[in-house]
Amino acid sequence: MEEKPKYALYIHGLGSGAKSGTSTAFKRYFPEYEWLCPEVNEDIWKSIAKIEEWIEVFRPQLIAGTSMGGFLTAYAAIPEGLSTIKIVCNATISIEHTLRKVGYGKHTFFCEREDGRTEYVIDETVVRKFTAFKQERSIAPAQINIGVYSKDDELVGQVESRKNAKLLEEAGFTIYWSDKFGHRMNENVAKKIPAWLKEQQNNCPPGR
Repeated sequence: MEEKPKYALYIHGLGSGAKSGTSTAFKRYFPEYEWLCPEVNEDIWKSIAKIEEWIEVFRPQLIAGTSMGGFLTAYAAIPEGLSTIKIVCNATISIEHTLRKVGYGKHTFFCEREDGRTEYVIDETVVRKFTAFKQERSIAPAQINIGVYSKDDELVGQVESRKNAKLLEEAGFTIYWSDKFGHRMNENVAKKIPAWLKEQQNNCPPGR
C-alpha cells in the first residue's frame, strides 16, 4: 500500500508570494514533509479562509509562517482531531503597528506571484480589517506551538517584538529568541528549529 504524503504548509509574509525563497529553509530542515504554499495577500479575511480551506483539504502535520504569515498561522483554526505543529517566525501579532510602520500606499512584492500581482496596498481600510479580525478571532494553538523571534528585528523593532512574543506566549506558544538574523528568517535560525521542536516534542504529554 502506498504511503500517504505528510503535508506541511508554509505561509509567506505580506510582501511575498507562494514562490518565497524563505520557504526553502523550512524545506531543507524538514525534508520529510511535502511542502505546500497557499498564496495570501493584504485581505485578512480572504487569506485566513484560504489557509483554513487548505488545512481542511490537506490535513497538514506542520504549519509554518513568517511575519504576517506567522500572524495568519497563529490564528488559523485547526480541525478537531488533527495533530498539528505550528512554528512561527517573527509573527507580527500586533500587525496594525507593523503595517503603519511599513507605510500607507502601494508597495512592490519581493517575488513573482502566482496570481500575477506586482503590487499590494496598505491603507487605513486594510488596517481596520485586521483590527476587526483580531476582535472576532483568537490565536488558535495546535498540539505543539513554537514562536521564534529575532533579537534584532530591523522592521518591527525590539519593543514591539517583545509585545508580539508575549501575546503568543500567553496563548500557549513556547518562545525562542535568536540573534544573527533580522526580520526575515535565514539559515542561522532555521537550522536551530529542528532541535527546538524535538525539545517540545519530548516535553509534550502523551495524548495531548
